[in-house]
Formats: sequence, C-alpha cells, structure tokens
Amino acid sequence: MIGAIVHKELTEIRRDGRALGLLLIVALLLLLGLVTGLATENAREREVLQARADDAAVFAEQGEKNPHSAAHFSRMAHKPVVPLASFDPGVSSYLGQVIWLEAHYRNPAMYRAAEDAPELSRLENFSIAGVLTLVLPLLVLLLGYGSIASERERGTLRQLVGGGASPMGLLLGKFLVVAGVAFAVLAATLGLATGFSLATLPGTGYSGGDLLLRSFSLLAVYGLYIVCLTAVTLLVSTLVAEAKTALLLLLGFWVVTVVGLPRLSASIAEQVYPSPDSGAFWSDARASLEANRPPGGSEDYVAVEREVIERALGGEVREDELDGLALNRGAVRLEVSEVLGAEAYNAAFAELFENYDKQKNLRQWLSLLSPTIALQHLSRTYSGTDVAAHEHFSLEAEHQRNNIVRAMNEDMMLNGAGQSFGYLAPPEFWETVPEFDYRPPPVAATWSEGARDLLILLLWGLAALGACAVGIRYRRAPG
Repeated sequence: MIGAIVHKELTEIRRDGRALGLLLIVALLLLLGLVTGLATENAREREVLQARADDAAVFAEQGEKNPHSAAHFSRMAHKPVVPLASFDPGVSSYLGQVIWLEAHYRNPAMYRAAEDAPELSRLENFSIAGVLTLVLPLLVLLLGYGSIASERERGTLRQLVGGGASPMGLLLGKFLVVAGVAFAVLAATLGLATGFSLATLPGTGYSGGDLLLRSFSLLAVYGLYIVCLTAVTLLVSTLVAEAKTALLLLLGFWVVTVVGLPRLSASIAEQVYPSPDSGAFWSDARASLEANRPPGGSEDYVAVEREVIERALGGEVREDELDGLALNRGAVRLEVSEVLGAEAYNAAFAELFENYDKQKNLRQWLSLLSPTIALQHLSRTYSGTDVAAHEHFSLEAEHQRNNIVRAMNEDMMLNGAGQSFGYLAPPEFWETVPEFDYRPPPVAATWSEGARDLLILLLWGLAALGACAVGIRYRRAPG
C-alpha cells in the first residue's frame, strides 16, 4: 500500500506544473550558486599559488643581509583554498587569507574578501549552502503543505483510509515522496560540488578520502535537516483543516526559523559577547606583554635566556659557561624577546578565539528554537570554513613564524659573535629557512567539533517525527 501511495504522489508531482516549475527554479538557483562558488574559489586558488611562488622567490633573492632585518621582512603564510569552500565559504571571507610572519609580532590574517569586495561583487557570497539552507525548506513545504490537508478538503482522505491505507502508512508514503525529492536535489548538488572540488585538491593539503568523508558528512546533516522540515510540514498539514491555512503557517515557520532566527542569533551573540575592537585588542596585548615581561637579569629572564642558548647549541650548558660562550649577545636578547612576546600574543589570541567560542555556544542554545542555526554550524564545520579551522591555520602560521625567526636569530647568534647587527648572512642561507607546509585538520576532528550541533539537529528530527506520528493519530478520523 505504501508503494501505491508513493506512486500516486509522484504522479501528481509530475502532472503538477507548479511543482515542476518550482524544481526548475531551485535547480537554477543551485546551479548559479555552484558556478559563482567555483569561479570565486578557483580565482582565489590561482592567486594563492602565484603569491606563494612570488613570496618564496623574493625571499630567496635577498643576497647578503642581516638576519634580523630579514626577520622583519620575513615571509607570508598563505591559507590554502579549502576545496569545499565552493560549497560553503563560511567565515573565510571575513577572517582573512594571509598572515605576515613578522619578527616581534603575531599579526592577524589580512586580505578579507568581504571587506575588499565592491558592492557589485556581493554575488560571490551566493553560495550553494546558502541556497540549500533557504530554498530546501521552501521546496519541502510547497511540496508537502497540502499532502494531508488537501486530501481532507477533497474528501479523498476518507476514501484512501477506507481502501485499506492505514493513517501511518499514508503519512509514511507522503513523507518518503516529499523528503525523497528534496534529498535527490541535495545529493545531486553535493555530488556536483564534490566532483568539481576534487579537481582543486593539489596544493590544498586535503586528501581525496578526507574530502569524500566531508561530503558524506554534509549529505548526512543536510539530509537530517530535510527530515526535520518534512516532518514539521506533514504535521501542520495533518492538524489543520485547509491547505491554505497549512501554507500560511508553514511560510510563517520558514520566515521565523530559517530567515529570522539565524540572523537574530548572530546579533544576540555579538551583543552578549562583543568582538574586541582592533585598537583595544592590540593595546591590551601590548600592556600584557609589558606587564608580564621579566626584567633583564631576573631569575625568570635568565631561565629563558639559558633555554634559548641551549636550544641554539643543541645541548645543555652549565651556568658557569654562559658568560664565556662566543655568541652574538644582541641575537640572544632578540630571541629571548621573541619567546616572551610569543607567550603574551598567544594568550591574547587564545582569549580572542575563546570569545568566538562563547558566541557559537550561545547560538547553539538558540538553535533549540531553529534547526537552521545548527545546520549552518555543521555545514561550515564539515566544509572546513568555520572559525575553528581558521584558528588552526592561525596557530600553525604562528609556529612557522617562530621557526623562521628562531632560525634567523640563531644564525646571527652562532655565526655573528662580536659583530652585533653588523653581521650579514650569506645568500645561500635563505634557502635553509623552512617553507610553510600547512596541513589542515582531518575530518575526524570536525566530528567532535560539531557533536553538540549534531545532537541538537537529531533532537529536532526526533521531536518532529514523534509529533507527526502523534498528530496523525489525533486526526485519524477524516474531517
């Protein structure tokens, strides 16, 4: 009987010009999102690869130069383009793409596309994930709002039940059709996005297996979103007497939970845990650095100094040997300053990202009112374009900065004894400075990151399905 119901519903969709027109509009919107996303990310990938090559060439051709001057000139850490950024760009356009690895400072990422783009280029943010999040609910509710209510209005609901269809079987058949059509659209879209993304893997640090796991994770959470939406749609269609009433109620649900609450949650989170002003952030970081820097000659300072020297020499040094070592003392002081400064800047950036986590945690509580918020978090997490992914890149770039500056300070320390800042490193030294080989976190790390949002989405799905089952029992007697 369920098979007959599914066949009947599919036949009605094929014959309904409005349903086919709606599917065509959705397909065109998703195609537009796919084309613009791929064009934007491919252009950025070319820019990153060219910028990397130019940066390496300029650094290697410095000639004879003081290492500390080169440490200020330093290198750039370019964030690789995430393959699935064409599906969901997330926060990539807002947190920056390049970090200047300068001596003495831990810099934030530069070149934020959202700030640099002119008004007419806002189409770049027209992503597949954005279209799916907004349009899939409309597709589901427009396909399903009359599933039960229209049958009741026409009097065919009594005939179906009288013909042997159980209320639960009838509901399940209609559920399978509405959810199946939406899931087919989702699977086709995500399949195309994944296929094109596989071509951009070289140079990104991602493997094909990791990309496929991310795509299956996205398919699962968007599929769960479809389950929630379909269950809510059929619940409303079951409880009301007329299809137009169901349509109005569901459109209201869409406006509140899909359009309104996600934007409102971001505003509330920013108000409760405001992001620090740039000037205030750097002022506080410098104040912390000065307040916690031990005075020269103190026990703490001498301990750091000894650690720096032992690391450069590759072995332990007795306390009575420190003053007699043939080292460039200016370089020693520079490296001690780097170690102390890195601690202060790391603490400041950790506090910044902790504030972002607080904002996300608050939005997660608000996602109990809207599954769309949880879906947005999961979409960015599995695509590798969320704040956590950027924090990982920022930390790895800071490790690279420490390695570069340390290499330059140690070269000056060991080879420039007695020359202070007059020491010049030979041209071939720049070839020995390590390159930045960024490896993004694997998808397994994102699963734990998105566990709470996934639980909330599961609760929404279970609650919607349970309410739908109760609703059909409550309205078992056709009107």
